[in-house]
Formats: sequence, structure tokens, C-alpha cells
Amino acid sequence: MRFFAKILATLMILLLMATTIIVILLHTRHSAALVNTLLKGAGYEGIVVAGVQYSLHSDPLHVRLIQPDWQRADAPALKAEQIDLWLSPATFYQRGWHFNSLLIQGVNLEQLPTIELESGQLSARRLAVTQLTLSVPGLQLANARLELDNWQNSPQSWGDFSGDFRLSAEQIIWHNQTLQQVLLDGEHKAQAWTLYGLSLNWQGARFHGQAEYQTEQQTLVIHQLTANGLKIDKDFPIQPLSELSTQARESGLSVDLRRLDILDSSLEHEEYSANHANLALENWHWPGTLWQQQDARLSLGADTLRWHDLLLDSPLTELHFSPEQISLNGFSARMLEGYLRAEATLTPEAMLLHQLELKGIRWVMPEAIQAWLMHDSAPQTPLQAHVDQWWRQLATLTVDQLSVGYSQLTGTYAPLPFQISDINLDGTGLVLLRQGQPGLWQGELNAGAGFTHIRQITLHDPLLTMSSQAGHWQITRLNLPIEEGLLEGSADIRLSEAGWPWALSLTGDSLPSQMLSHWLGLPLPLQGKMDISAQASGLGQFHRGLAYSLDGQLNAAFRQQSLTQSEASLLQGWQNETTLAVTPLSTGQPPAKLPVTLSPLKLQADRGRITMQPLTLQGPQLKAELKGEWDLATPSGRDIELKASDGCQQLTKRWHKHQQDTALLSCERNSI
Repeated sequence: MRFFAKILATLMILLLMATTIIVILLHTRHSAALVNTLLKGAGYEGIVVAGVQYSLHSDPLHVRLIQPDWQRADAPALKAEQIDLWLSPATFYQRGWHFNSLLIQGVNLEQLPTIELESGQLSARRLAVTQLTLSVPGLQLANARLELDNWQNSPQSWGDFSGDFRLSAEQIIWHNQTLQQVLLDGEHKAQAWTLYGLSLNWQGARFHGQAEYQTEQQTLVIHQLTANGLKIDKDFPIQPLSELSTQARESGLSVDLRRLDILDSSLEHEEYSANHANLALENWHWPGTLWQQQDARLSLGADTLRWHDLLLDSPLTELHFSPEQISLNGFSARMLEGYLRAEATLTPEAMLLHQLELKGIRWVMPEAIQAWLMHDSAPQTPLQAHVDQWWRQLATLTVDQLSVGYSQLTGTYAPLPFQISDINLDGTGLVLLRQGQPGLWQGELNAGAGFTHIRQITLHDPLLTMSSQAGHWQITRLNLPIEEGLLEGSADIRLSEAGWPWALSLTGDSLPSQMLSHWLGLPLPLQGKMDISAQASGLGQFHRGLAYSLDGQLNAAFRQQSLTQSEASLLQGWQNETTLAVTPLSTGQPPAKLPVTLSPLKLQADRGRITMQPLTLQGPQLKAELKGEWDLATPSGRDIELKASDGCQQLTKRWHKHQQDTALLSCERNSI
């Protein structure tokens, strides 16, 4: 028994001596070699360190590995400037490597590391990685610091952790977007990530926010996000963000944005721009559409706001979004040298304008828009396409209160140039579109203007009043002072009845004869006066109905007529005319006026068939006669004939079906 006691005592002395020697060696230049030998003996091939420091007096124990290098056969080497380990003696009895704290400094990774240990065999109550540089597809970090609580290795590259986390970096490049001075501070639990604080610089702006991500529901809740000084120019790449949005949508991610504030920011794009804008958005859900929001609010103000060619100064608006409805609680802006103010309610198929006020607006209408309004072209510009799409899907348009004052509208489109100044409109309870059909279905509207110029016709102080009750639309007063004459009229349209039957009555006194040129579609440079009377009726809902229902007559008598162009040049112009279209008259100095006589004009319409009795013009030498008939239901069924002679020259032109025949008998031929 005493023999075994001596052997046990000897072993303990030897073990104590070995431990003492190891501790002594760890304080010498042989410490690195000793640790490398021990690691190799423990089966950790390829791990070497350049130096070791330790402290036995600290609690927990502290060990520092200087320049550790782990060479792996099937993966890139893992290197660091140093690793600090804090561990308590209790962890020695556990399987694997478990540390109170683990600090890794100076790491450069080109791919996420994998650790070939069973899950949970390597853990730390607190893991910190500093001076981290990471470059993997889609993500690059520069001079970053990562801190994780309760970390342990797992099949995932970064392992698993629970508790607080913190990430800071001088620069992060994520999906080609550069983020600077990034700081994330939050907590991770089993089914949720909570971000207590976020701050970063992006596109010249400083961002701050708080968020939460529910893993099981795949829901990102942004409690608050603020950006100050954001600047996005026209060269900003939209495509990467669009692709990221598509990926997020396909993954099933949903976003609840509780509050977003964008302050003093600018945006520049080909179709729109904003300068020094302030935006506040609350309770927005993505990927929900405008019409699917439950209780969202948007407030927007800016120095300037541009949409296509429309520039708004000092716009201010507030919107409320609810299912299938958008409430425009207020919109105001300075635009086109004037002022706009509006309140409205929008649905997918209706626009309900509670108030629309425009003062001092001066708009030069783009030719493309005017051509589209006249149905001379399909939508081409983005603005036209937006308006056309909006108009086609709109079923209802109402204006409770309309006020337009001291405004001006100018059109430069060649077929119908015009300018209307001092426009004043006053409307109440207007229903302008019902079930997709335009017209004044309800309400009262008064319209007036100052100087008005249409083609070569000048109007002074025109006036129009109309009202409608339950679809019975009445134009009660139409006064058009045209130069020294006056055109008056009234109309009645029954929108509530099938086909929209209508009736029109016009009388004109001392109207300028040059209007006849536009009516007939031929160059006819006349000066003089004419008195007209016209009555017409028909069905107005569809073009086909009008073509078969138009009835009425027009009579015009002419006084003090004269030509402002020589007879020979007028005959030459008729000879070269290829279509029944108005050709602008020469604006040069006209020759001396030539007195002419013009027979009364008589047009008769019977169920869409229009007949014009011969209209004759007699001058000193020129004699002309125009007659014909049209069938609105059959565009090719027209037959119009012009006969003119100027001494020995005779011209005969005939428009029939889609053809034109011209016969000219010249003086030379007569002499032969």
C-alpha cells in the first residue's frame, strides 16, 4: 500500500513539474512553439500562432493568440491579427470549446467561413469581430465591427446567436449601393429580430430608424425611418433597386411602414423631379397598391415639383388612403404663372372634386395634347398616355365647386390655333361624367372670357351659361360677339333618354364672311358681312346615331362682299387644292379689294343626308358655283362640284367617293 502511495505522489509531482514547466515556457520565446505542439497533439492540424500571452490572475482566465493562422486543405485559410479568449475553469469539463468572451481582431474574408465542428461545439457568451473586411457576392464590408451575444457554431456560415447584436462599419456595399458610417444595434430572438437603432449615410442623406422583423410571418415592421438631405439624380441606377423589390416580392416579404420622414431632399428624373422636398408617410403596407391601404397618410411639400412638362412651385398636399378610396384633403401650388387649389376624393373609377380653384393660369397647350384632344393622333408622350389611361377607366367625374378666374389658354396646333384670355368659369354641383359618358348631367356652369382669337376670327367677351337637371342639359345662353357681329344660340340635350336627342338654334347678325372659308373647307378670301339662321336636331350619343338622325337647315345671306385676293390667284389656288381642307390665308399685304356678289347659302339636312343648293360667286371676271351633297352615314357617298371661270379659263373640280377629278380648260387651248 505504501508502494502505491509513493507511485501516486511521484505522478502528482511529475504532473505539477510538467505544468510548472509549461507555464514557465509560456513566458518565454518558446511559448508559440509549445502551443503549436499542443494543438497539433490535440488533433488540430494546420493551426499555428506567432505568439501567446496569458493571465492566470484574471477571472475569467485570459489567453491571447497572436497572428493565428488556420490552413485548411479544402477551404481558404483563416487568419487574424490576434484572438483574445476569456474562459472559466468550469468550461474545461464541457465537451467542445466554450468561452465567456471571444474577441477576433483584423480579419479579411473573401467568403463566409465554415467551421467543421458539430453544432454547438464552439460557443461564446460574447463574440466580437473587429477590423473586419468582408467581400462576398452582394455584400462588402470595410473596417467593420460585429458583436453577438450567446453565439455558437452551426451549419450556417455565421452560426446562431440569441440576444443583443451590434454591427458598425465605415462602409458597406450592398447590391451595388454604398452605405457609409453604418451602425445597427438590436436584439435577436427565436422568431424575431428587433432593431433598436439604425443609422447610416446614403446618397448624401443621414438615415435613422427602428425596425422589427417577424421571421415566421416574413413581415418587416419599420416603426420609424428618417432621412435628411437625400439627393437622387437622373443618373441614379433604378434597375438594381427594382430587381431587389422584385426579389422581395417573390420571397413573400411584406413591409409595414409605420412612419417615414424624408426631409429637405431632392429627386431628379426624366419624367419628374422634386427640390427641397419634405415627405411624411404613415401606416403604409407593401406590396399593397394605392387602393389596398387601410389607414395610410401622406403629406408632401417642396420648393418645386415637376411632372413631365408641368412645373409646380411651393406645392403642398395631404392624402389619406383607405380601401378603394383616396382622399385629397388639400392640394395647393403655384403653377403656370397662377395658383391652383383643390380638394377631392378618388376611387378606381371616380373622381369627386369637392373644390377646384384656378386663378391667373396661363397655359400654352402642347401641340401633341391638342392633336390628341381633337382625335388627330394616338397618345405618344408619357403625359398623354397617363391621361388617356386615366380617362378610359374613369366612370364618374363630379365637381362640387368650380372657380376659374383671370386665366389664359393658348393652342398652337396648326389646324386649330387659338388664344382665349381672361377665362372665367363658375360651376356648382357639376356631374361631367356618368357611367363613362361625358356631358353635363347635373349642375350649373357659367363661362366667360375676354379677348378670344380662333384661327382668324376674333371674339370679344363671349358668354355661355348652361344648366342640367337629371340629365336634361340646356344651353340657355350663348353670346359670341364676333368682330362687329353677334352669334347667339341655345341648345337642349336630353342625356337621360336613349340616343341623347338634341336640338340647336343659332342666329347670327353681321358676322365676318371669312368664316365661310372654314365652313366650306376651301380657300375663300372674303370680306364682308353675313346674317345666318340655323336649326338642327338629332341623336348625339354615338357618331353612327348622329349620321342617321341629323335634321335641320342653315341659311346665310351676304352683304358688302369683296375679295382680298386677285381673281387669277384665287382660281390658281382652287386648281391646286387637293382636299376639302382649310388652307391658311396669306398674311401678306392684300391687293385692292374686288367687289363681288355672293348668293345666299342654303344647307338642308335630312336624316344625315346634307344638300347644299348652288352657291354662286360673281366678280368682275371670276364666276364660280359650288354645290353638292353629303351622306354622314357613308363617308364615300359625298358628291361635291366646283365650277369656276375667269375669262377664257374654266375649272371644274369634283370630289366624289374617295376620288378627285380636275378639268382645266386654258386660254391657250381655246385659241387652238
